[in-house]
Amino acid sequence: MARILVVDDDSHTIEHITKLISDVGHTPVFILEPAFVMPKLEDDPVDLILLDVNMPDINGLMVLDQIRATPSTRDIPVIMITGESDEKLIRDCFERGAVDFLRKPVRRYELISRISIALKTRAHIVQIQSQHDALSRSKELIETILHSMDDGICVIDGTTQKILECNRVFVDFARRPRDEIIGTSCHTLLTEPSYPCDHCPEPLTGDCPLPQAMDHGACTVTNHTRINSNGTKQHYRIITTPILDAQGRTNRVLYLVRDITQSHTLEEKLRHLAFHDVLTGLPNRQLFFDRLNQSLAHVKRQGLFMAVMFFDLDKFKVINDTLGHDVGDKLLKEVAKRLRKGVRESDTVARLGGDEFTAILTNISELEDIESIAEKILDSLSSSIECDEHKLKITSSIGISVFPFDGHDAKSMIKKADDALYKVKEEGRNDFQFNTDMKKMEHKLKKGKVKGYKG
Repeated sequence: MARILVVDDDSHTIEHITKLISDVGHTPVFILEPAFVMPKLEDDPVDLILLDVNMPDINGLMVLDQIRATPSTRDIPVIMITGESDEKLIRDCFERGAVDFLRKPVRRYELISRISIALKTRAHIVQIQSQHDALSRSKELIETILHSMDDGICVIDGTTQKILECNRVFVDFARRPRDEIIGTSCHTLLTEPSYPCDHCPEPLTGDCPLPQAMDHGACTVTNHTRINSNGTKQHYRIITTPILDAQGRTNRVLYLVRDITQSHTLEEKLRHLAFHDVLTGLPNRQLFFDRLNQSLAHVKRQGLFMAVMFFDLDKFKVINDTLGHDVGDKLLKEVAKRLRKGVRESDTVARLGGDEFTAILTNISELEDIESIAEKILDSLSSSIECDEHKLKITSSIGISVFPFDGHDAKSMIKKADDALYKVKEEGRNDFQFNTDMKKMEHKLKKGKVKGYKG
């Protein structure tokens, strides 16, 4: 039950009211002197105050002002009591914060009813305040958690695709002020087109996760790539979680946006290292065989020529052993550059190891084109190469196999190119040679005896 403070300078009134209060189970506390109200409330808090308006020295309105001005007592409900019927006085009481008004003589049923209403109202207000405080604490906790996360967080309206809320990391990620982010379409910030992702005329690097969340209530993980205004690429992963309303329908979506640019760049580097030579940056043996098989499949469909070239640097071992591996490595890097320049952009130059290089010439329409490329490469290698203080001259022997004359699979093409290479070495090096003589190939073409060539 409640503790109720009765303030009145008339002892008979106090006796009458306290008895009525006690009869219904509440605990009455009384004061005759209004000057002692505030000290009393500081030491002995109560749930309700019944305050007489007309008292000597300090009247009830002055006490009411003190109660409302003090933080610890401002929320205690106060019912004013008076023997007057002045409407202005009653209005003044309510304006200063009284919750109700009683006229003397105080009747039992009226007092109990007003007390009950005031206490229920206070209990309801306390409950609402408690819920509000809990909600505020919960909101503060959620905001603290969101803003302390390393990932960007945003809430998106699933229907309009507008961003409703976001944390600080997302603001940094979006590279825009928060005021500009809220209300902006998610696709404008994340992929930067002016149209929704599912209507994008150009294919995106990742599917839009919104439909999965909205239509199926599914959590998804999607990777996207955004090209920033300065031309740099930003790779990020979106983890999408649907947010359900009271009816269990998805109306909003939570995006957790994680910047994976560094890890993506590292993966790209590792992938590059797995298929490329560390020293020269050329495709390695594994990538060479993969591209050779692809090229063979392509020219078989198109009915064109293709060639495999094997390069061996003449007397490279002497240079490497005499001048050291550092000079040898610099020489190999320069040779790789010249070989790349000597072929077409569609061709592949690879390093198999040591001083052994290869090239795949695909989509050849005329046999003479192969011969021209071989001559161009020999000519580019004939120029001296400066390595540190050394000015080196290097030559190369080149063996060439041609599809479809020398084989229809990678193994055959490689073996025939290697056979041609050794013929060049036996005949004096610094030259190129076809495994099948050019005249024989041209003769077969004229006779129409070349399987796989459509001409």
